[in-house]
Amino acid sequence: MLLRIVNMVRKEMIQFSRDRLLALFIVLAPMLQLILLAQNTGRGIRDQPLVIVDLDHSRLSRQLTADLENTEELKVQFYSDDMAEMRRLLDTGQARLAVIIPAGFGRNVSNTSSSQQIQIVADGTSVIAASISMATAAGVVTNFAADLAESFGLVMPEFIDFRTNVRFNPTLNARDFTIPAQLGFIVYQVTLAVAALGLARERELGTLEQLMVTPLRRIELAAGKAIPAIAIGMVNFAAMLVISQVLFHVPMNGSMLLLAAMTLLFVVAVANWGVALSSFSRTQQQAILLVFIQVMVEIALSGYLVPVKNLPGVLQVLSRLSPLQHYLTIVRGVMLKGAGWEALWPQAAALAALGVATGVVALRSVIRRLD
Repeated sequence: MLLRIVNMVRKEMIQFSRDRLLALFIVLAPMLQLILLAQNTGRGIRDQPLVIVDLDHSRLSRQLTADLENTEELKVQFYSDDMAEMRRLLDTGQARLAVIIPAGFGRNVSNTSSSQQIQIVADGTSVIAASISMATAAGVVTNFAADLAESFGLVMPEFIDFRTNVRFNPTLNARDFTIPAQLGFIVYQVTLAVAALGLARERELGTLEQLMVTPLRRIELAAGKAIPAIAIGMVNFAAMLVISQVLFHVPMNGSMLLLAAMTLLFVVAVANWGVALSSFSRTQQQAILLVFIQVMVEIALSGYLVPVKNLPGVLQVLSRLSPLQHYLTIVRGVMLKGAGWEALWPQAAALAALGVATGVVALRSVIRRLD
């Protein structure tokens, strides 16, 4: 039995290596995807176009404008005295944020009996960009007001000593949070695609009937199709991990051996499900279409884009069937938090259970479809 599976695996690897276009796509495309995504993620929100509506034209209003200009997130591109012009710039997308300085701001700022209002108007079509831009502008205005209050001798005593301590990602680097998730998602894509093409390719090329008349049992055929996908998925994981460490310096605070072992559980579960999808596909195009649908479902349920706790109750229950959801918890926990087995065993147990379940589904699908 073992010899027949080994021969089947060798046959799959030879067939995979001969398809140079597919091999090149599987090897290079994931690396390019991770590099491009990581580069774009690391840039953050910068140079958001800002329009200044200065109705005061005083020294203080110009000073506030200069403070807003001296930020990485904002870039003053427009000056206007017309509210209608400001609204037009926001409507057309030429400006993302507007700061309105009222008339009399510089003259009345020393009047401690009344507060001076500065209005911020944001384009909310891009929620992340709008929130960061508004927070930056609000911070600049707050610091500007504090400096003014100090110059007028209005410093208030501090009743609260407010300090922050950020754990696991002290610099709040977006890359350190997103790249592990991208790593898991890319490994999921590659493993599922390779596994889903196995039987579909045999059926499309007309060689499936030849395999069926060989002494191969159905469990050996399923294993022979799953093992190459598992191997390619693990190689892809190693390449993605090297890129994340060498090029983007994502921390590895936990055990790499533990992460590799749990990745193997993840890849096995995904490969088994890919074999099941392949058994339902008549052509390779159908297999890729099913993979695309499955990936869309995983994106929705895994917490890759939206935290699982923000999903409706029914979807939160369904997310427990998502291997990617459990793996994202593992890869972020090991790399960022340095979590060990005692913290991650529930996710490992879930992946093991999903691996067994998908293996049973794959075997039954192969038996049903080929007999």
